[in-house]
Amino acid sequence: METYGVKHLLRQGHLLLKNHKPNRLPICALNERDRTTTLNEAEDFVSTVPGNHTDVHCCQPMHGSSQNPGIYCYGPLLHEAQISSVFGDSKNFVDMKTKFDASEILRKFRTVGKEIISLNRAKKLAKLAEFIKENLSPVSTDADFIKWTPIDWSESPDFLSKVADEKLRAWGAKLNQLWKKLGRKISDEVSESPNNHSIIYCSNPFIIPGGRFREFYYWDNYWINRGLLLCEMYETVKGTIRNFFEMVDAYGFIPNGGRIYYTRRSQPPFLSLMVQDYVQFSGDEDFISEALPFLEKEYRFWETQRTVQLTDSDGSVHRLTRYASDVNQPRPESYKEDYELIHKHGLEKEAKLELMTHITSACESGWDFSSRWTGGEYDGAEGQALLLQLTTRDIVPVDLNSILCAEEIILAGFNDHVGNLVQSELFRQKYAERVEAMERFLWNEQDGTYYDYVMSKQTQNRQFFASNLTPMWTKSYPAGVDASSREVAMYKYLKSQEYEGTKLLDFPGGIPVSLNNTGQQWDFPNAWAPSSHMLIEGMYDSDVIELKEEAFRQAQKYVKSCWNGFTNPNYEDAMFEKYNVLTDDGVPGNGGEYDVQEGFGWTNGVAICLLDTFGDRLEA
Repeated sequence: METYGVKHLLRQGHLLLKNHKPNRLPICALNERDRTTTLNEAEDFVSTVPGNHTDVHCCQPMHGSSQNPGIYCYGPLLHEAQISSVFGDSKNFVDMKTKFDASEILRKFRTVGKEIISLNRAKKLAKLAEFIKENLSPVSTDADFIKWTPIDWSESPDFLSKVADEKLRAWGAKLNQLWKKLGRKISDEVSESPNNHSIIYCSNPFIIPGGRFREFYYWDNYWINRGLLLCEMYETVKGTIRNFFEMVDAYGFIPNGGRIYYTRRSQPPFLSLMVQDYVQFSGDEDFISEALPFLEKEYRFWETQRTVQLTDSDGSVHRLTRYASDVNQPRPESYKEDYELIHKHGLEKEAKLELMTHITSACESGWDFSSRWTGGEYDGAEGQALLLQLTTRDIVPVDLNSILCAEEIILAGFNDHVGNLVQSELFRQKYAERVEAMERFLWNEQDGTYYDYVMSKQTQNRQFFASNLTPMWTKSYPAGVDASSREVAMYKYLKSQEYEGTKLLDFPGGIPVSLNNTGQQWDFPNAWAPSSHMLIEGMYDSDVIELKEEAFRQAQKYVKSCWNGFTNPNYEDAMFEKYNVLTDDGVPGNGGEYDVQEGFGWTNGVAICLLDTFGDRLEA
């Protein structure tokens, strides 16, 4: 069997088109449908956020499930618990298990709620804490999970033999050990009594990111799986992918994460890439037939719910995809932060609703939050003030469309494998159309890079973001474009960028995700595992020698930063979700709505990938 993934077809997609003669096939309608369906709210629910029939909350209970969103997604108890800061982290309350049926808890709160709300702040806080203690269990692993050790874990996976440096080899072995610490299996009690939990039941065990992220996260799992596959944990990866099939079957897409309050937004669509990686490593070709219906169903979600039409200067119509959550109410996991933002700045009602859709769409992107989603209108605002400028739904992102290019090529290859040549031809045609649209709207010949496109202004956001270079990773270039020439231009662009006198590629801790220092976590000075890995692997997979060497140089810096942090006695063997590029001492990144988290699934996976690829040269 030919391979169709990152190591082959994602680098060859533009070559496939050179010899491709498209057939006249019917094109599926790609216009985004207006979504008017909202949740059937409980009879006793009185919205605590101003709104009417246009209110769209975050929950979409699984088909056949009795999970009640009245505690975890909206309602008076959620509102009072969160704005009163019963817990320092808003996510804590919505991750708790209820001791009784949700309707009973809400009935009790209806009885005592008015009295509690009328108390002064200190007494109100004490009474709320008492009520919550009586009716919900503290967040703990035991509430949702049972003990589980991966059965396919082994002490000495083969990638370790590629690591020449003894210190790094020992560190790689410790990273492999972390999979056991981060492994989770959801208790059958969640399946039997879903109304008592916010977590979504999955049939198979999986690996969590770590810290406050106690459930699965969609795009995190791409890099977690890359690490697991190098650790030869094929069954764990297969089970994770099957969990995602369950999500697609239930919701039509994969939610942002494994809680019911995430079920009206997704994350970057990596499922097809996960399947391809699994098949390549395991040799399990039969899995393609099982996977294909789910992969195509998920693709249809992005095609029908997230795709827009753009008209170029010649009058030709093109289709590209954006992040576009329709949720316009505060996120339960960040309820207080959202509520205060939309109520303390004098916004009109419609402006509040619109801003929340941009906030939840930024969450769908995985880049929550960044000056990137201001669409070039960033004016130096920091922290929460930046969020008032978000226009995420107005932006056509480079990375999302690059990932969908990869998905289209993989789906073409999978359909070839099962003998569905008509469907294969359709996906190749979709790929050809997308890369051409990216060329028209996202590529900037003068600057030698891709940029996000701002639809309302019909212009590009000509600022550096690591996502600008995602096409180098997916090799999503039109048939007539020479890949090496294109990548030389992108390398020149990378070398031209700087922050306060330091070149972008010369920071000691790696490549930052942006050059705007906003206090948000997806901005300077943070380097994240996924953006670092896509840049490094994209450069290394180039035919340009200078890019291959730059890839090693950046891999050395990223690994050094992770290793230094891990071995720093102040951090106690910690792997962080993000790092500060201003130093290679392993200082964790900062900014955003919560403290930096450790664990950390995708960082572990990327570190293992880099050890596997560059292990013969890397030094501690």
